[in-house]
Order: sequence, then structure tokens, then C-alpha cells
Amino acid sequence: MNGLFLLFALLLCVLALAFVLYPLLREPRRETLPSRRAINASVHRDRVRELDQDLAAGTLTQAQYATAVADLERELLDSGAIEPDETPADAGRGGARVVGAAAIVSIAVLPFMAIGIYLAVGHAEEVFATQRPAGEMAVAEPTAATEAELRRQFQLMAQQLQGRLAQAPEDVESWVLLGRTLVFLDDLDAAERAFREAMAHGGDRDPDLLTRYADVMAERQGSLAGEPLQLIEQALEIDPHHAQGLWLAGSWAYLEGEMASARGYWERLLGLLPPDSPEAEVIRGNLAQVAQATTEG
Repeated sequence: MNGLFLLFALLLCVLALAFVLYPLLREPRRETLPSRRAINASVHRDRVRELDQDLAAGTLTQAQYATAVADLERELLDSGAIEPDETPADAGRGGARVVGAAAIVSIAVLPFMAIGIYLAVGHAEEVFATQRPAGEMAVAEPTAATEAELRRQFQLMAQQLQGRLAQAPEDVESWVLLGRTLVFLDDLDAAERAFREAMAHGGDRDPDLLTRYADVMAERQGSLAGEPLQLIEQALEIDPHHAQGLWLAGSWAYLEGEMASARGYWERLLGLLPPDSPEAEVIRGNLAQVAQATTEG
């Protein structure tokens, strides 16, 4: 059976090569296609024609028209696309000979090379192992990472991110990733500092960062009051349909006894969630509590 496996693998390699090499070895069709120069010239003319129409319609002034045409000309020159792209016939024949030689070498060598690599680094011991008796099951080695191993991986990631940020402190995404990593490691003080750096380097318009930063600050101080609430409001000004922002704003309003505001935030959030999702079920439960508190009040 082991020899049959190797023979079958060899046949599969040859079959795969046949699909790849047949188009290479086949005589290419002689088709006359427009050159790159002709295509780019046509596109350039079309764009200039559009500018002419805008100038005639009065949507462009003469100065704007001249500037736009100059930009088009500079773009065409800078791209290098107007250089000739035709290749001599002799070069084509030479390329065909090279392709043919490469095809022959691939057919002769590649299948055996693939099997050799598999025997060297693959699971060859499983191929050549004696078949287990009927009823005997293989015992799988545990592969799931333990919590301690996961923490070590995140600690290593945090160290790598800190090293990267020492060289590029303006990298907002790395600051955010470092903050999220430190949250997993329960180092909320350092996570808050990382998010603050991300804010300082241009992340203050990102509602995801704003709400994540607010959540960490609230967990540290035990309340959404103060700066966390301001960050949430800022996030909702940028994106009124931000799910995390609506959730936190509704939670704050509910804890403060502002049931109408809590209902408004959570109803907007419920409209964003899939109706049959667990999150939607939680929000419906919260709205039921709001309704009960409103009735009792």
C-alpha cells in the first residue's frame, strides 16, 4: 500500500504538470493586439476630450483647463507608459526555446524532487508505518495551547510591538494593537497609556479606538463618568451607529436612571444586530428591564 501511495503521488504530480505545461508548449496564436502605447494614447485623448467638453460647458475656466491638461500630460510622461512595448520576433523565439527547456526539466525532475522533499520533511513515517490492528485507535497528542503558553505569546507580542514603536512612534495601528495586547495581559495602566499614545498620533477620529479607550478607563476607575463618557459621546458624534458606543452609552444612561436615553441607545443598537443573534437577545432583555423600571417608576 505504501508503494501504491508513492506511485499515486507521482502520477498526480505528472498530471498537474501536464495542466501547467501544455499552455506553455503550445504554439501561441499570432494575434494582432493594440500596443500599450496605442491604448494609453486613446485613454489620454478621451480624458482630454472630456476636459474640452467641460470647458465648452463652462464648468471649467481656461486656467483650470490648462492646469488639468498639464497634469494629464505629466501623468502620462511620469508613468513611462508611452514607451514602446513591442518585442522583436527573435526575442519571442528565444523565449519559446527557454520555455521548452524549462518544461522538459520540470517533467524530468519536479515529481521526484517533490517526493524527495516529502520524505525529508513531511510525515513519511506515517506513510511507511505498519498499519495498526483493527480496533486500535491512535492517541492524538494535545495541541491546544495552554493559558500560560498563550500569555507568553502575548507577552512576546507586546515586547515586539514596543520595540517597533521605539523606532516608529507615529504608528497608530501598532499602538492600538499594543493596547489590546496589554488588556489581554490585564495590564490596564499600560494599556491606557498605549491607547493615549494612539490618540495623540492621530487616532482621535477613530470611534473604535475612542470606545476601547473609554472602556479601559472605565474599568480602571470603576465608572464611565468623566472622560470615558466624553470619549463615548465623541465616538457617537463621528459614527452615530457605532455598536460599542451605543452599548456603553445605554449602559451609562441605565445606571444613571435615565431610562428614556437608555431605551433610545439600545433600540438603535438592536436595529444594527442580526435579530437571531445572542447579542440581540441580550439587548431585548435590557429593554425589557428598562420597560419594567419605567412602569415601576
